[in-house]
Amino acid sequence: MNTYTGKFTYLKGSSYEIGKQQALEYRESSYVKNIFLREQPDSDKAYLEMRARIEEYCPGLNEELEGFAEEFGFEPNQLKFYNDAWLISGGCSLGAILPPKMVDGKTYVVRNYDLSPNISDMRLCTTKVDGSYTHTGFSVSTFGRSEGLNEKGLCVAFASCGMPIGNYPGMRKPVVAGLQFMVIVRAILEACKNIEEAVYAVKNMPVGTNMNLLLADANGEAALVGTYDGIKAVKKAEQDYLIATNHGLFPEIRSLEPGKLDQSQLRYNVLENKFSVNGKRSVYEIKELLLTEFPEGVAIHNYKENFGTVHSVLFNLTDCQLEFSFGSPLQNKLYKINVGDNFSNTQLPVKFQNRNYGPDFWRILR
Repeated sequence: MNTYTGKFTYLKGSSYEIGKQQALEYRESSYVKNIFLREQPDSDKAYLEMRARIEEYCPGLNEELEGFAEEFGFEPNQLKFYNDAWLISGGCSLGAILPPKMVDGKTYVVRNYDLSPNISDMRLCTTKVDGSYTHTGFSVSTFGRSEGLNEKGLCVAFASCGMPIGNYPGMRKPVVAGLQFMVIVRAILEACKNIEEAVYAVKNMPVGTNMNLLLADANGEAALVGTYDGIKAVKKAEQDYLIATNHGLFPEIRSLEPGKLDQSQLRYNVLENKFSVNGKRSVYEIKELLLTEFPEGVAIHNYKENFGTVHSVLFNLTDCQLEFSFGSPLQNKLYKINVGDNFSNTQLPVKFQNRNYGPDFWRILR
């Protein structure tokens, strides 16, 4: 059993002020420069291109990055964030359950994020940027988000589709130029109030990542956006639920994938079996998915191979509330927070106990 630290951060103010606030958060870390900054700046062309994309689609983030860099006496083009050099995306299990399916008539999203605590932020943020929608969700690379729920009741949750895209060793190089998932998720949370606005935003963004993006709102609507090597596909919920894991869910994307992990299909089947049976579901039945270990549920403890639950969330979109755990909820305590609230604990101990699921865990289905 290993113990790590889960963190909560309350960010409020202008984008520039929030950047400086986050620099102070990391000020005492001896590894901060290795994590965030480079001695030699990125090339002017690459930096200016990404800066321009961010400015157009996630206004304010550049100012946040400037404030952060300035606090350390660096220039923004020395931030690794601009080329995602240290980004690793993990496995995910996602499901939106709409009011007709729920006993209480509310909208929920289940979200399990699998990675390793060694390469995860392990950081929940409430973010109140001046002029943007307030949201609460987990950070990626500090400035991005992997999922979240905003004050309007819009929930956004990311899952990689196939091998993750990025500039990190072992990842696929991007086929098209565009934004990474953590910028896209944050941009939507800060600018959109429902799935119509969110779908429109993604359709009109340059997307450089391959992903399944689950969108749901407090009006009881849900949609899935799939992207793969420049292709974008969208479907709205035709039933009273919508689910996604880490493989292609659209015909035009499946035809491009060289294969899919068997365990991604197994997790998809777990979600499908829970939601497809006739009758309404209680909140407890939905939480059971997160509180049951793979292969019967979606909690995974394969931390040594970078595929274990680093956070787990049940979003209540109707009440704008999150019930979450740092690490697996089978090994750690559950907490609740309302969107936009501060959290009483800024640091929490998180336990991780590894389990090996055998060679079949990485079996590829062609």
